[in-house]
Amino acid sequence: MKCPNCMGPIGPDDRTCPSCGAVLVLEKTPNRPEEENGWAVRHLASIMGRIGCAVMVAQNALVLVASAFLIPQAIAFLNGPSRTVDLTGIATLLFVANTIDLVGLGLISVALIVLGVGSIFLRRRDPFTEAEVMVPTSTAIFPMAAGLLVFLWVLLTAVWRIGDPAQAGSTAAEILANYAIRGPAGVPPVFGSMMTLWVVAAIVLVAGSGCLRMFVHRLPAKIVSGRPTRPSSWLYFAVVNLIVTIGIAAFPLGIVAYDTSGGPAQIAFLTFLATKLTFVPLLGAFAYWSLLTRFDVFGKLSLLVPVLKAIPRRASTAPGGAATMRGDPGMPTAWAPPPSDDDMVGIDRVK
Repeated sequence: MKCPNCMGPIGPDDRTCPSCGAVLVLEKTPNRPEEENGWAVRHLASIMGRIGCAVMVAQNALVLVASAFLIPQAIAFLNGPSRTVDLTGIATLLFVANTIDLVGLGLISVALIVLGVGSIFLRRRDPFTEAEVMVPTSTAIFPMAAGLLVFLWVLLTAVWRIGDPAQAGSTAAEILANYAIRGPAGVPPVFGSMMTLWVVAAIVLVAGSGCLRMFVHRLPAKIVSGRPTRPSSWLYFAVVNLIVTIGIAAFPLGIVAYDTSGGPAQIAFLTFLATKLTFVPLLGAFAYWSLLTRFDVFGKLSLLVPVLKAIPRRASTAPGGAATMRGDPGMPTAWAPPPSDDDMVGIDRVK
């Protein structure tokens, strides 16, 4: 063991440093999170991540509300002779729902990158083993990679959901509805590239959530938080979302033949589309709420390592060159010059 003040050797039972005389204090309980190195960075990541997750919970709730408004049209579409879908009544709701998830996952992507940077600063040396307890760089890069992948999802989604439909003078929701009614003849040529980018974005989201899961699994055992650092259900949501997205895109991409006569192909397409509008956002609301609680945990990480502190004894020099040590109750707290002969008048001296 070494003294934190002078780095001199000390024994396990020493209460003061033999070299500098500092008082040694061993705190066996872990530091408070705000006392750890890099806490401000991790706390910032926690705030941004929780805001982004709250936005995503709201976005999934808006999709469920829009789906509820479409239930009467869906029943008429399946039973009526004239199959049409009117999205004008919920156009504003769909626009908001299709936009705020870009904001929410954009915040989450930045929060994950900042979390990886803040994890690198979380380190301290064990006073007994002298081994440095820290988050290895090979582990800290996982949230950074997750953040970059999520940001790539934002870019890909902005292209296929906003950019490509704008070139065709429509929206992604309207193009999907026209495809369900009229098949390939009712959609613009850009629809194929939209579906390809949609699948790629879903794959990227699975990779990003998997990187965050790896970060949680690879955290050293001596890095703890006020709450258990268990993985969230975000990865499960991303996998389900990928499966449903592939099921929808398989028809426009020509992997599965599509017909508009009410056959098995159309029923399968509409089933995948209904799942995307109901079950997936319901699962997403719970998944992002779970991720929100994990970001709260990430902001409170601390090291389960004893803290050895050295309190130095400050020396003060008095007039005449004499010195006293402050902080030791056994030492005098004030200095006075030796008495003179005049001071001793009337006092018998003991010889």
